[in-house]
Amino acid sequence: MNKTLTRTICIKLDVDGHGATLAATMRAFNAAASWIVQVCWDEGITNTNTAHHRVYGETRGRFGLGAQLAVCARAKAVEAIKAVQAKQRETCPQFGPRGSVRYDARTYHLMSLDRVSLNTLDGRVVCRMLLGARQHGMQVDPAWKIGGADLVWRAGVYSLHLTQSREAPALAVTDDVLGVDLGIVNLATDSDGQTFSGVQIHVVRTRYHLRRQRLQKVNTKNAKRRLRKNADKECRFQRDVNHGISKTLVAKAAVSCKALALEDLSGIRERTTVRHEHRYERHSWAFFQLRQYITYKAAWAGIPVHLVDPRNTSRTCSHCGHCAKANRKSQAEFLCQRCGVALNADVNGAINISRKQWAAVNRPMASALAG
Repeated sequence: MNKTLTRTICIKLDVDGHGATLAATMRAFNAAASWIVQVCWDEGITNTNTAHHRVYGETRGRFGLGAQLAVCARAKAVEAIKAVQAKQRETCPQFGPRGSVRYDARTYHLMSLDRVSLNTLDGRVVCRMLLGARQHGMQVDPAWKIGGADLVWRAGVYSLHLTQSREAPALAVTDDVLGVDLGIVNLATDSDGQTFSGVQIHVVRTRYHLRRQRLQKVNTKNAKRRLRKNADKECRFQRDVNHGISKTLVAKAAVSCKALALEDLSGIRERTTVRHEHRYERHSWAFFQLRQYITYKAAWAGIPVHLVDPRNTSRTCSHCGHCAKANRKSQAEFLCQRCGVALNADVNGAINISRKQWAAVNRPMASALAG
């Protein structure tokens, strides 16, 4: 049975004078969700039905929410508890007054291509959706089924995060694999020799890093505002780069009818040591984010993605199989001490990753991640 793929369309809203009503609804909804979380956490409730019978009536009486908004608040609270427990954390989650409001099919309605009706404390309000060309194309795509939505407030702007889903295509059956080696100097290198250089990334991130240090020393209110603004810019830059790399790799695998193999870098920060001057670069780039992007894009294209054990992939000769620390002459140079083959070190590592025999430690990665 195929898995379900999900994606999210972020649409800005023109609230047309309903800002105060939406703000009050947001505060009441998140106060209710926080109370439900605390009750379920204290009483050890994680079952949805049990939680509903325990908190539904009191939620409506305490916070003035309508029937279905109370149900959505309970759903948000229970999901938060399960997420915290999955990460094995011991802190009860809480929601701020400006947290998102969960809407399901009964609490919101798409009236037309640019109007949406939202349930609030004061009844239904109608807002205009400010759709771009890409968002409009995604919304009317018949292959995707529209699901729930979240009302989000950020920096004074309301937006509707609309979720869509469809059945994932069947995974291709192939013995050919495109290996991908991840790194700092070269962010990604595939087994065909294509490299995604990190030189420009290093320049941009160094500039942000130095700017952040200067602003932190100033420590004024305006400096803190600039810090937040720069942090948002840096995150968007990082996402854009990772989206570009993942899109290229998945498209290449689709055209060549190959599966993708990535290094399983889980826990790499705890397993390795690095010099102090290189610590920022090693720990700042989001390799897990890149893996997520590759995973969900591959799932959309029906391409299998596998995680392989990265041990000794950089020390093993891809021609004769000889493994020795001395084989890796430098970051960029690989010279086999047995057969004398000279290769780019990242390309050699990517070839070894593509040839790894999948064992129990290597998990297939084709889960449906939100886009």
